[in-house]
Amino acid sequence: MKLAGIFGENCQEQTIKKMAEAQIRAQLNKSEIFKVTGGFLAKITNYMGTTGNICLYRTGSTQNILIIVGIPIVINGNLEQKLNQIVELDYQNAAEALTKFDGAFAALYWDQTAAKLVIVTDILGMQPLYMARVSRKLLVASEMKAIAASKLIEVEMNPAAWGAFVAFGHTLGNETALKQVKRVAPGAIVIYDPSSDRLEEKNYWHWPEPQPEKTLADVDTGEIVELLKDNIKAYLHYHQPGTILLSGGFDSRLLLVLLDKLGIHPRVVNLCHEDEFFGADGIYAEWVAKKVGKPIQKISSNPDFFSSQGYLDYLVMNEVAAPSLYLFISQVLQHLEPTMGAVWEGCYPGAMRVIEGKQPKGGFSEYLTTMALPSNSPQWKAIHRIFAPSLAKQIQEEFLEKLEVEKSQYSDDDFGVAEFTERNRIRNRIALNPLQVYGSIVPTFTPALTKDFSAIIAALPFEVKSEFRLYKQIFQQHFPEMLTIPFVSGGKLIRPQPFSPWHDFFNTSYKLQTSIAKIKVGRGLLRLLKVPLHHQFFHRSKFVNQVIGMVNPENSDLNPDGVIHVQKLIKANPKKFNYDVELLFYWQVWRWVIESKTDLYEVLR
Repeated sequence: MKLAGIFGENCQEQTIKKMAEAQIRAQLNKSEIFKVTGGFLAKITNYMGTTGNICLYRTGSTQNILIIVGIPIVINGNLEQKLNQIVELDYQNAAEALTKFDGAFAALYWDQTAAKLVIVTDILGMQPLYMARVSRKLLVASEMKAIAASKLIEVEMNPAAWGAFVAFGHTLGNETALKQVKRVAPGAIVIYDPSSDRLEEKNYWHWPEPQPEKTLADVDTGEIVELLKDNIKAYLHYHQPGTILLSGGFDSRLLLVLLDKLGIHPRVVNLCHEDEFFGADGIYAEWVAKKVGKPIQKISSNPDFFSSQGYLDYLVMNEVAAPSLYLFISQVLQHLEPTMGAVWEGCYPGAMRVIEGKQPKGGFSEYLTTMALPSNSPQWKAIHRIFAPSLAKQIQEEFLEKLEVEKSQYSDDDFGVAEFTERNRIRNRIALNPLQVYGSIVPTFTPALTKDFSAIIAALPFEVKSEFRLYKQIFQQHFPEMLTIPFVSGGKLIRPQPFSPWHDFFNTSYKLQTSIAKIKVGRGLLRLLKVPLHHQFFHRSKFVNQVIGMVNPENSDLNPDGVIHVQKLIKANPKKFNYDVELLFYWQVWRWVIESKTDLYEVLR
């Protein structure tokens, strides 16, 4: 389900209809409009109007309205019963009751008697929800493009967000690429009074206090396993058994074995990385499935995916929130289908590990050196060539200002950097795939996003979670049979235990392949042997040159000379690809998406 709302002075029904229509896509193809004292609400659902087996929409006896997007869960109690109780409460008590939910969700509650709106987000704000204030009105929607579709705001770039897009590959904090639109804050209660245009906001959840004295030996892995089992049971009320997206990594392997221990037998699917480590990800996934006695469906990667309708669909659903050209994970969308019932996507990203194994030990100096592009990088130089000089300067200056503001909220150490990573990289880049994109096709379950779980895991020191130590400890103490199979995660081969012949085999083979590929003759030999090279596996997207050929160099955002140079460059050399080309592609597609040109295939035909 997705939602839209407009509240305040002189709200028009035609506006909410446009906001709802902008979000109709894939399985979410039915909208319903509700008029209330202070404006209008809309819900966008599938033809059944439910998320799995549960309807997350309620009306009360006094015409209160409750709409929840995402997958809220209740660890203790009955979700249906709690929803029925909440919709009969006044807005203050309803807000308090909604904070008791776990999982990734965003709730909108209208109190008809008090004529007030309440918004409640999950503790980490992982479920996307956007809002804008304009002309004594509040606009709320599950997608940015819906707010733009209202025509009450300008389609204007947010310089700070575009600087972050280039430097980090995602926005920072609650900023979005669209200037007047923000994400609703994490763990927040927002109360809006349409009659006075007054908005109040407070946080109901705070990051756990660090416990630097903790060691790996201090962690009660049994408690963690039981919490995860409770999470899984809560999701089963929506659908079971569902489909698990199994990789060669840690999250989905742990989830599969937990489901098996609970007697839940999902369909198992693996999207293969044939080009990476000789397909180790798919091979390991197959071995894991066999270990727990499950058949597995292996799907080959499509080298032409980035020239397909599926990639255009991904850009529209993702709203160009992160660089996605030749990004493996963007392929998953094309393989999702309603017959899966629900998708187990693994524990939510970063739950028990340092994200992608890349976060360095230390504070922000170390982190930014590793994870952010410096101002003299080719990508930043591309900004100054592609965008109008004044805008390019604004992008750099406002990004640096925003970065300082965001950093200042966290301690300059391992704990502060870990929180910064979850609230920025995971929330604004990684979580959008399961929670905004995949959710348009099928309910997506992401265990480990609960208050009790975060209270334990977020307080742990860097050393406990880095190098996958905590995951390995859990497997060693509870599922040692899973450590006979190596891991591949974050673009790395991971040794499961000191003696691992299969890890050594794949690692040695990869090093040999890398050495051979350094010389032209070697690359030719690998191609002859049909060994795919990682950096050459995906074919160039045919859409890149098409999009750039359609860019209007006179747009006020752009530097005409820089754009014309790029257009001439790709005309003379259609295979040319550099950061100027990439940035211009993302900018133009973003504008089309936000302007509700959501049938990109028709635009580019």
